[in-house]
Amino acid sequence: MTRAHYSLIVALLCLSGCQGWHQVARPSAGGSLEGNPDIVRVTRTVGCGATPTRECVASHGTVTLYNPRVKGDSLIGYYDSNQRERVAMHVRDVVSVESRKIDAGRTAGVALGTGALIGLAAVVAAMALIASVFGQ
Repeated sequence: MTRAHYSLIVALLCLSGCQGWHQVARPSAGGSLEGNPDIVRVTRTVGCGATPTRECVASHGTVTLYNPRVKGDSLIGYYDSNQRERVAMHVRDVVSVESRKIDAGRTAGVALGTGALIGLAAVVAAMALIASVFGQ
């Protein structure tokens, strides 16, 4: 492999760590999801009342939806990326919605960590080369 291949691999590794879940506005009936994301993580409640408690929210948990859309008063999406199992929930039962977005902190951390590993590998290789030359 050439240096260009290694550079491409390092760049792809850095970009893969760049995303994280970020809060977006809750959908309203007849509205849309902020930014039209492809994947969202929805925290929902059913029968928790107007002001849901943490215990009620925890008992209903979160759902990851693929290809989410708001149709009328429902949030509709799929449980899997192959879009085989459809799910719909009333927007009033949605407590929060998160989508995947680029996270600058993670990006910087991955870039610095990858650079440190490459530097460490170069130092170890140089030490091995020096040891082999002077060890004889």
